[in-house]
Amino acid sequence: MTYRIATLNKISPEGLNLFGSEYEVADGLSSPDAILVRSAQLDTDGYPGTLAIARAGAGVNNITVEKATASGICVFNTPGANANAVAELVFTVLGTYARNIVPGIQFARDTAAATETDKELDEKVEKGKGKFAGFELAGKTLGVIGLGKIGVLVANLGVQHRMKVVAFDPFPSIDNIHALEPTVQIAKSMAQVAASCDILSVHVPLSDKTRGIVNAAFLSNMKDGAILVNYSRGPVVSESDVLAALESGKLRAYLNDFPAKNLVNHPKAICTPHLGASTEESEENCATMAVSQLKGYLELGNVVNSVNFPVCESVPDASVKTRLIVINKDVPNMIATITKVLGDAGVNIASLVNKSNGKVGYNIVDLQSDVPADLVKGIEATPDVIRVRVISL
Repeated sequence: MTYRIATLNKISPEGLNLFGSEYEVADGLSSPDAILVRSAQLDTDGYPGTLAIARAGAGVNNITVEKATASGICVFNTPGANANAVAELVFTVLGTYARNIVPGIQFARDTAAATETDKELDEKVEKGKGKFAGFELAGKTLGVIGLGKIGVLVANLGVQHRMKVVAFDPFPSIDNIHALEPTVQIAKSMAQVAASCDILSVHVPLSDKTRGIVNAAFLSNMKDGAILVNYSRGPVVSESDVLAALESGKLRAYLNDFPAKNLVNHPKAICTPHLGASTEESEENCATMAVSQLKGYLELGNVVNSVNFPVCESVPDASVKTRLIVINKDVPNMIATITKVLGDAGVNIASLVNKSNGKVGYNIVDLQSDVPADLVKGIEATPDVIRVRVISL
């Protein structure tokens, strides 16, 4: 069987090279079995036959995930693959701001253009450099909202810069908490972080719950003259409220990766052009992880790092001839219903793995025989079944 893979953005060749000869991969391929995407907007209504979508990155706000779930389309992301790139950029931009690097470089260039000798240039630089004096990060308090892979790295880099670090996550992962430097203080609320920090860095995914969480009420809890850093998603911050805080002096600066008309030329804002994950290493990591996840799903039905399906993996025994994948709404008695249909047809089940996430039930059913087409149709017609796949092994 040949699987058709559509790419909607430029994907690193290191990832695409993992696809073997049984895959057809092309930009914008029609009727694909799976889709690889980075930042392109993707409405799954346009891909009714697609089995899976892999986002080469962490955020999936550019994908209609709810529609995908209703259609039985598995959506993957690549958490952690770009974490180092984003965390490094946060401190690159923060350091650039703290030491007035950009205006300082421009001053040096302008001064050089207006002088004829190095001696004259040196004299003018010495006289003018005082207006570019900055501040050091060491000794400052860094607040981190969100302790995913990126947030943890940012918090730890803060410790390495000899900063005091205070962090908060409403639903922290135990593994991530264990990865934190021991001196990082875990706060009890976002408000506690806001009140204690000189610099606040936000690292949360975009969802209905996080949209606009940094708003006027939140900003009012911050120290006067604090610095806000946003390298997560633009809409988690209320732009109008941040602009008001910059104008009033409540915020000293807003450093972010999301250029907007009202921000790019603001004297207290630095907007980088969506550079968070734009490194060779990050793009390779994301592509490699995304492709590996798609292959595991298409070839074996295994689910890892899905944002809408539960984690479900199984290694088929050598005697297994057919793997049946049943995706259903997470309601009672679905396992009994599926096994009864197979049992009534005289089909023996070699193994069955069932996982759920409160919304979707995912079943990997291994069989030592073929599955008649009418039996598959019977399962598909069962109430609350979303999708059925047959994988021949």
